[in-house]
Amino acid sequence: MSLVQHFRRRKFLTDICKKAIQLGHEYKKGKELVNKRSFFSRSQQGQTGSSVLRPSQRPKTVVPQNHHAWHGSYYYNSWGPRRSGYVRFDSGGRAPRDWIQNKRNQRIVLIAGAGCVYIYVSSRQEIPYTHRYHSVLVDIDTERMLGEQTFRQILAEAKMNRSLLPPHHMASQMVRRVGKRIAAVASDDYGGGYKEQMKGIQWEFAVIQSPDVNAFVVPGGKVVVFTGLLNLIRSEDELAAVLAHEVAHIVARHAAERMTQGSVIEFIRMVAYLGFGIPLFSGPLQALFFLPNSRQAETEADTIGVQLAARACYDASAAATVFEKLGREEKKSGMSSIPAFLRTHPVTEERVRNIKAMVPKTSLLAEESGCNDMQSFADYAKRIF
Repeated sequence: MSLVQHFRRRKFLTDICKKAIQLGHEYKKGKELVNKRSFFSRSQQGQTGSSVLRPSQRPKTVVPQNHHAWHGSYYYNSWGPRRSGYVRFDSGGRAPRDWIQNKRNQRIVLIAGAGCVYIYVSSRQEIPYTHRYHSVLVDIDTERMLGEQTFRQILAEAKMNRSLLPPHHMASQMVRRVGKRIAAVASDDYGGGYKEQMKGIQWEFAVIQSPDVNAFVVPGGKVVVFTGLLNLIRSEDELAAVLAHEVAHIVARHAAERMTQGSVIEFIRMVAYLGFGIPLFSGPLQALFFLPNSRQAETEADTIGVQLAARACYDASAAATVFEKLGREEKKSGMSSIPAFLRTHPVTEERVRNIKAMVPKTSLLAEESGCNDMQSFADYAKRIF
């Protein structure tokens, strides 16, 4: 998607948001008008002659002593106390029905709905290897720019703390060597799906001195590994499993998908609150929407990562070994007690089972990549030297 198309879509979403807010205000005005008419009709019951009460007939305002005219959620006027907040429609109100039956409003809702469907369909992309479709509204250049800024900031902080290992360090060299081998197979045409984000990508791998057992990736092919995780790893196959998982997030564009989902949710919250006065709190949305999607993305990265490691001629079964070690670390830290529905990652035992079920299928990928020939050559070289 070009930058021009990206801004056109953003402008279209902004126009839809403005129109929805305008309709919401019209909806509120209709409610206020109905309640006002109902109030006047009740005030005029039993009166004869003029339809407007004389000043002498109006009820006197009762204001408590030591209280201002504006008190709490009420204000006092010549017609008595009246709520200033939200007031329900009376049973005889016609504003909602009139609003819905209005031809102009129906056309606007229809056009807005059709526009949202068009944006969703036109922004769908197929994820390589898993062939799942997702909607992404963030263009590749913007995604890479955000990733570059985040990565540089992390490196700057690590340098300031003197925790960034130099490129010539043994751990840095090993991570870079294995990572580039994984990235090479991730950037080819295998796996199908959308792979425009892999073209011209500049891979970078950094190692930071930290006890945290973690590794992460940001858009644009920037991978960070902590030494706390490296201390658990005993072979390049296990390191390849970790890096293949992180590279898989780039292949699937999970960061761009997450940004798209966040923008859509904020758009819905804004329209619901400004247009209709309905507050949607972020906490429930986090548990009901973002956390399940995060777990789905991690499971998908496991699936893609195992295949990438096998195609790079690493032992794919090492991924199960790594996650078993991570599971033991979770139990030590007490994180295993967190309920499954509140986790950003799937339960470790479930991930190990899924990986073990996928490993037998990766032997064909290794054979197609010529890994058996490479292993035979390595064994022959060992016998000679």
